[in-house]
Parts: sequence; C-alpha cells; structure tokens
Amino acid sequence: MKLQHTTSIIALLAGMTLAMPAFAAAAGGTQLEELIVTAQKREENVQSAPLAITAVTGASLAKDRVLSLEDLGHNMTGISFTANSPQANEINIRGVVNTRLTSPTADQSVSTFVDDVYVSRSGNLNSSFYDVSRVEVVRGPQGVLLGKNVAGGAVNIISNAPSFDQSGKVTLTLGNYDLRQTQGYLTGALTDTVAGRFSFQTINHSGYAKDLLHNSDLEDLNSVQARAQLAYKPSDSDLRASLNVDYAKDDNHGVNRVGLKSTTLPAGPNIWSGTRKLIAAQLPGLNIRQSFPVWPLFAGDLAPTPQGARHETYDVIAKVEKDVAPNIRFASITGYRDNRAFTMYDQTGLGPTNGFNFSAAQLASVGSSLLFAEPVNFIEQVHQFSEEVRLTSTNPDSRLDWIVGAYYLKSRVHQFNRFWGESSVLPTLSGESHWDDHGHNQDMAVFAQLGYKLTDTLKFEVGARYTQDKKGGNQQGIIVATGDKLHPLDTAPLTPLTTNFTTGYGKSWSKLTPQATLRWTPNDTTMAYGTVSVGFKGGGFQNDASNAFAAATPYNPETVTNYEVGYKTELFDRTVRWNSAVFYMKYTDLQVQQTLASCLCNVISNAPGATIKGAETDLQYAPNHWFHAWASGSYVDGKYDQFVFAGVNNSGHLMQRTPKWQAAVGAEATTSVGSWTDALVGRVSYRWQGKMPWAPENTSWEPAYGTLDARVTLTSPTKGWSVSAFGKNLTDEVYRTNIIVFFNDEMSSFGAPRTFGMEVSAPF
Repeated sequence: MKLQHTTSIIALLAGMTLAMPAFAAAAGGTQLEELIVTAQKREENVQSAPLAITAVTGASLAKDRVLSLEDLGHNMTGISFTANSPQANEINIRGVVNTRLTSPTADQSVSTFVDDVYVSRSGNLNSSFYDVSRVEVVRGPQGVLLGKNVAGGAVNIISNAPSFDQSGKVTLTLGNYDLRQTQGYLTGALTDTVAGRFSFQTINHSGYAKDLLHNSDLEDLNSVQARAQLAYKPSDSDLRASLNVDYAKDDNHGVNRVGLKSTTLPAGPNIWSGTRKLIAAQLPGLNIRQSFPVWPLFAGDLAPTPQGARHETYDVIAKVEKDVAPNIRFASITGYRDNRAFTMYDQTGLGPTNGFNFSAAQLASVGSSLLFAEPVNFIEQVHQFSEEVRLTSTNPDSRLDWIVGAYYLKSRVHQFNRFWGESSVLPTLSGESHWDDHGHNQDMAVFAQLGYKLTDTLKFEVGARYTQDKKGGNQQGIIVATGDKLHPLDTAPLTPLTTNFTTGYGKSWSKLTPQATLRWTPNDTTMAYGTVSVGFKGGGFQNDASNAFAAATPYNPETVTNYEVGYKTELFDRTVRWNSAVFYMKYTDLQVQQTLASCLCNVISNAPGATIKGAETDLQYAPNHWFHAWASGSYVDGKYDQFVFAGVNNSGHLMQRTPKWQAAVGAEATTSVGSWTDALVGRVSYRWQGKMPWAPENTSWEPAYGTLDARVTLTSPTKGWSVSAFGKNLTDEVYRTNIIVFFNDEMSSFGAPRTFGMEVSAPF
C-alpha cells in the first residue's frame, strides 16, 4: 500500500512539472551543466536516460576529495559502503550487497567497471581515483546491457581521454596525518592521427590508528598509480581506437580492529572489550584508534608476519569502433587485468599475547576467560580476460534503434589462505590451518535490445540477455599445526578446518534476464519512464571450507526483479533539475555469509527471498553562475521474506547493512576578490545516514550519523594557479565501516577521522 501511495505522489508531481515551465520566471537564469553518460552503451544526456543513474564529474569528485569507492559510498545517497577487509569491499545499492563473499568463485552483487571493463574481484579496486572524467552510479538491476552481477546496480569509473589539444596540470596536496599527495596529467597530439595522455598519482599518509603492541601505524597508506593512453583518430576515416595501460601499487600496515561491548545483543562474554577495560586501567587514555593486533608466527617462518596489506594491479584495455555498414557501428572492448594481493590482519585486534600478561583471575573478573586471537592471511592472484563486441544502429532519424552483442569473461583466481590461532582456553581456536584454492570462472553471454518510437513522445524498449556461467576449481585444506605456546598439547585443528581434504568442485548455471522500458518525453525538459528488469548474480563455492563436502557444495545464484517508475525534469529555464524514482524489488535466493557461533566459522547460505521497496530523489538548483545548491535523499525498506539460519528465524527482519534513510545537502558559491573576478569558491556538503542493522538477526546496529565536508579555493586571475583548503569529516564523527560479532562483542572497524589540508594546482 505504501508503494502505491508513493507511486501516486510521484506521478502527480511529474504531471505538475509539465505545466511549471509555462509560468517559471527564467529571465537571466544560468542552465545546469549537461552530463553525457554511456550506461546504455550509447552516448545520451543523463536527463533522457530511462534509468536511475547519478553521474558525478571528475571536477566534482576532486572538489569533494572522493578518491575511492569508500569515499563515493560516504558521499552519495542511494549507495553505501562497508568493508570486512582490504580484499572485501562491499558496495550496497538498494539493499543488494555482497557481504564477505571472497572465494575464488564469488561474484559481486553491485558490479564495478573501469572504462567499461568489468572488475571481477571486489578487492581489486582498492586503487584511488585519479584523472577521472566521471563516475556513473546506476541503481537497480541492469541485466541486458551491463550483464551478469549487476543485480543491485553498477559503478562505472571513466577516465579522461587523450586530447589532440595540448594541456597538462600538476597538483600537490599536504595535510594532517602527514598527507603528501601528488597528481598530474599531460595530453596532446603525438601525430596528426594519434593523441596521448599520461596521468599519475601518489598518496602517502600516516596512520589514522595505532598498533600499540608493535608501535606501528595502522590504516596508513603508500600508493603510486600511473596510466598511459593512446587514441587513434584518422581524419579520413570513421575508425576510432584507443589503448589504456594502467598500473597501481599500494601498501599499508592493515586495519584497526577494536572489540566493543554490544549494547543490543543478549548478555554474554565480553572477551575483548573486557580485556581492553583491564588495559585501560593501566593505560589511561586508551581509545578506539588504538589496538593490539597479534602478529602470527607461521610454521616454518623465523619471524612473525606483520599485519599489513599490499596490492599490485595492472590492466590493459583496447577499444575499437568502426562503421561497418550504413547506420551500423561495430564496437569491441578487450580487457586484461592482473592483480596480486596480500592481506594479513588480526580479526579481533587483541589476543592473549598483548604485552600486559594478565592472570586468568584478572581475565575472569571482566568476562574474558576465553580470550583468543585468530589472525588471517589472504594471498591472492587474479588473471582476468574479457571481450565484448557490439553492433549498434546509428540512424538518428529512424523510429527503430537496436543493439546486439556478445560477451566473454574468463578469470583464474588462486587464493592461498593461512589462519593462525592462539587461545587461552578453547583448543579449536589454537593452531594453524591453510587452504589452497584454485578457481576458474567463465561467462559467455549474448544480448539484444530493441527500441521503437510509438509516437514522437513515447518510446518502448525491450531487451534480453542469455548468460551461461561456469565455475570450477580445486580446494585443499591443510592442518599445519595444532595447539599453541599456551597449550602445546591440544590436538584439535584450528577452526573452521576439521580434517585434511582435497576436492574438486564445479557447476554451471544459465539465466535469461529480460528488461522492458516505456519512456515518455512530452517536451525537451521532462521525461518519465517505467521499467521492469531482472538482474542475475552467479552462484559459487565456499572458501576456507571445514571439509571436502562443504568445499564441493555450491550456493545458488541470486536473482532480483525490479519494478520501477521515475521522472526527470528541468524547470525555470533549466536552473532547477529534479529527478526521482520509486521501485519495488523481489530478491530471490540472496547469498548471505554469516559467522556461525558454534564453530566461529563463516558459512554461505541462500535466503529464500526478500522484498525491497523505496524511493530516491535528487534536486539541483543553479539560479546564476555564482551559486549552486543540491539535495538528495533515499528511502529503502528491505525485509527478508523467509530466512532461517542456524535455528535463528530472520524472517521479517530488515536486510543487513542497509540504512533505511539517507540524505545529502550541499552548496557552492563563487565570488570576486578585488579585481580578481570569480576568484574565490566556497563549497560545503553534509551527508546523513540513518541507523542500520549489521546482520540479518537485527541484533547489532550502527547508529545514525552524519559527516560534514568543506572546501575553499582561490584561483589566480589568469587561471594559472589555484590554492585550496579542505576538510573532511569536520565534526570528527565516529562511525563504523564494519563489524563482526564474536560472543557479546562487536569487532569494529572505523571510518576516517577528521582530515584537512592544503592543495596547490597549476595547469599548463
């Protein structure tokens, strides 16, 4: 009923906007910037695209210092970000999220693309944004043109292209936490037909947190990135070709994990928060930015392995476009991606070896008798190749347009994981276990979409994609050692492994994902649409399995069916832009990974279904050249229809990691300084997120919070240089980016604290 009322309101508002331009006082208005997007494999104005899409220019990203997917998730509405580890980034759109699924066969629920090439592994996109043209965020399943694993939506990061006009720019940024950042690009013609572009970025900062046990920074960053591009554009041909080569490398000292006593869980042991209470009595001033991660001494090593994360990635993207017949264009996108990652972190941030040597009686006094540590080490190597070919109609005068194409993706993922445990009491939490997992994934698909203008204002589009998804591999579980220095005679293997095993696994799935859209464009400033679409995410296999049976047992694909209506309009001589959508989604066989308390192991299961309904709106206002304001909001009501896991009935509960409410507001103003016309720009933005449950049980919650950002820029009269002062999270709001519940404690990771700095840019 609520959805019907919301839809009626949206329809009424859309109808009202048709008459508003007739009496709008538009004299002297400055129109909002026109944004071109390619989410539907054609260049089109974002205002005429019949889907819920937000496009953010590279300039806006730079002003807000949106440098990563995490920043993007904390800057927009309708999308949120959490992360279990540096190899498990989790993007959530409309309640559809990939939660802690990191096996070699695991897919994303919200897909990421770089220059139109799919990135198969969530941990592969840790690199920061730089020299970006725009980022397109598509909400809702797009199973026809974007393909498998766009069950919830997609994020496409599009680089600035080479230009035949020579230009360049360098930027230096200094800030707190010893921030040192450099950026730059140089572009221009190499010959009459070839243009090139070279871009780079380096980021270095000290830790937002501290490892007190080893006197080491945590959540620091050292990164370097570079991209070289070539574009071929002969003047006597319609052939267009480009080649991008991208390299990125980063390292840090790992995450900060702090056990906090839950205020909502049933009573139970406060193992880590209790131990921190003992430490705080001896170390006054202990805070959430300080922890004591254990460095494991793996079998055969001479020294403990420090906590940390390292990534190294390179990719090659080749694109070709050519008219092959009158009004028919051929396009090919070839991508290769190679990634190596090393992650070692202590899941609890505190263990029996903590430098304080508490007695059993002391630990018992605060409910910490079961104190243990289980650092985990993930070593991953990925090779990914993809190819997409398309034929697209190009006749602008025809009522009929179409796209047909084929897609191929093959990836090889080798994951070597090491778990190490040290426990005060429990034998299954001591020892060392390894898993060696080789996964092979192959996707093949064909797709087609047909559009027909029924009238000059009404267009119907229908399409479908058939995907064949094949996955297989081999997993080996190895009991390396049992017991630890506290209990050397323990014989039970470290959880979750129960026995040595070697097993192969494999399965294929196929799916037809259709989509139909009706688009109504009554005038050149208003468009309304209705769409029905289906998204499909592939199945997979459990990593770090307890035994051969668990390793060889697949979990099923998940499917999302979306019913959506929306409108996009520009008012008052295009000084106001207002876009909104309402949606109703049926989510089937959603993949959920949870930590099972009985074994402290992760188990992937399929929840039978969920229902998600909500609304999104975005408003922009630019009455003149010196003022621009914006506001956006989203409401998502997602609940599990039926979901029973380990005897716990989660049916009717709110979906995990999904805030029901989000809102954002901001404004930018430009003014002159003396004779320097339009030299000073001030920008401020605020984003608020309502409370959300961390898990399907709805027993652990993240409170509502908001973050405030600001920036001031002074530009020289000749536009030859600019200097900026910026601040992020100016109120130093404390919020969490991940929790895992162990007993009655919430193992928590936190968002970045207040950061600020100065930036100097010089174009040439």
